[in-house]
Amino acid sequence: KFSAGSIPQEFIRDIIDSTDIVSLIDSYLPLKRRGKDHWGQCPFCDDGKNPSFSVSEQKQFYFCFKCRASGNVIGFLQHHQGFDFIESIEALAARSGMEVPYENTSSPSQDKDPLYEVLKAAAVFFEKNLADSNKASHVREYILKQRKISGDVCKKFSLGYASKSWDELSILMLEKGFSEEALLKAGLSKRNKDNKLFDVFRDRLIFPIKDRKGRVVGFGGRVMNPDDQPKYLNTGETSVFQKSRELYGLFEALEFRKELNKIYVVEGYMDSIALYEHGMKNSVATLGIATNRFHIQKLLQIVDEIIFCFDGDDAGRGAAWGALKNVLPSIIDGAEIRFLFLPEGEDPASLLEKYSVEKFKEMSEDSSLLSEYFIERLTQASELTSIEQKASLASKAMELLSTMQESSLKKLLEGQVSKVTGLTLDDLKTQSKTVSYPQRARKDLSNSGVEVQKTFESSGLGSKILSVVLSYPYLANEIEDLEIFDNFNEPEVQLMSQVVKFFKDRPKEGISNLLSTLDKESASFIGALLSLNDVVEEQNCKDYLQDCLLKLRKSDSVTRIIELKEIFENGSLSEDETFELQQHLLSNIHKLEEPEKNLLRELSHKSS
Repeated sequence: KFSAGSIPQEFIRDIIDSTDIVSLIDSYLPLKRRGKDHWGQCPFCDDGKNPSFSVSEQKQFYFCFKCRASGNVIGFLQHHQGFDFIESIEALAARSGMEVPYENTSSPSQDKDPLYEVLKAAAVFFEKNLADSNKASHVREYILKQRKISGDVCKKFSLGYASKSWDELSILMLEKGFSEEALLKAGLSKRNKDNKLFDVFRDRLIFPIKDRKGRVVGFGGRVMNPDDQPKYLNTGETSVFQKSRELYGLFEALEFRKELNKIYVVEGYMDSIALYEHGMKNSVATLGIATNRFHIQKLLQIVDEIIFCFDGDDAGRGAAWGALKNVLPSIIDGAEIRFLFLPEGEDPASLLEKYSVEKFKEMSEDSSLLSEYFIERLTQASELTSIEQKASLASKAMELLSTMQESSLKKLLEGQVSKVTGLTLDDLKTQSKTVSYPQRARKDLSNSGVEVQKTFESSGLGSKILSVVLSYPYLANEIEDLEIFDNFNEPEVQLMSQVVKFFKDRPKEGISNLLSTLDKESASFIGALLSLNDVVEEQNCKDYLQDCLLKLRKSDSVTRIIELKEIFENGSLSEDETFELQQHLLSNIHKLEEPEKNLLRELSHKSS
């Protein structure tokens, strides 16, 4: 498996430095200079007649003031063209006439190319089988008469048929010159106990799964014999296909990207195809798994409105609640998420057969907004009247809301939780925080496989320090005690530390290089800071930085209590420091352990 480590970091820095972001983006969409920056229509959202997509020639990054997409030249190719990191480097190198110096013997694209080729050949075979084979007549009847899908739509989605044969595909692909290794790695064949190849898909209606570039990366297969199991079968995980990262029908929907303002998320391949058949060319389906955070983030880069379609039974509502929990960390002001619960026993395809498209759209418009569904679930739970039950409810609700980015929606939902539980907002926020003594506990999730969602506070002290360091990177050397911020949990403080370390270690590199080392959320937040915040004048920047650093050090109750306790134990605590220590202890009184409670009593006694 290839990673950024397959290409020397020095080459990655060189290719970023040698590529002008304005020229790159202008080759994909028209830009016009306005002031010191270039502007154009955002390719990731519908920003109407007023372009909100800015490209900074000086800082070599882009930022959209509406959807907040941001990044450098690599990030643009990843998000706009659907390239992975290595493919982006290869594309930039080709553009510059440079050869990528792989540290491994072959490039990742060379390793993947045979898989794309054999998958494409298999898709052509399946499609021809469905169209021409006498053995597929029952499948054609199922599609055309039972599901009422036209030949044109079948062709659009490249639907096919895998014959009821153990090795028809494997033999044909081998005859065409593809290797056994390619068939196995592409997930088309497996070996039996005699070490002979057999086909994975047999007697199944085939749905080719395409990536954003239109390449076939895998297949879904539906049984034609009701006695066969499982009903649906997907290609296994391969180097070109991970089902948790793909959405069926997205490539077809993106053909109408400029017309997209909403996307329906349905549960089955055939539901998405049925919507397309009825002129609704804006739906996608998950690949037999729950909607995850990656799906949500991918869709919100394209549209502002997502409508989830679920069965109205208990299983459907359970799936909806799971989707809601995955939506919360990704939602920002301006995004609209709806939940459409279908009548029990119905799916989008069956509803469109019974009613008109207009009726389906009316149902969509009447569907529950995310806030309405969240409060509905909360209200149902609040019918339990004991204090313990309400406390548990508050804890669970605030735990969910804590994953959200700061937004008006988050504040409104917190208000509703307060109303339902009878607790004030201050009480709710206090209960949702945990502090341990003598030092703050932090879980190391870096190797646990747990996806950590970051919620940045743009007005926080960490953000102010980060902003001034981004404006004047040489200020990183003014921060000598960076390790004292290691115990801070705030994402913006952690990011500030990461950025300061970057500029300390790489003083000659700029923001564009920095962005390549960061995750998408962090890069987007930095883009927002650079684009939205006023720059502190250089003559005042050192004083501003030191003032923010001092306030940040004092803002951390845990660390400050430890520092002041040490001074107290040495017998040199001033009157002002005594008062400050009392205030820190009082603000955390419900979490104090016995030694700190005794200290507070002693301080109170001395000051009385």
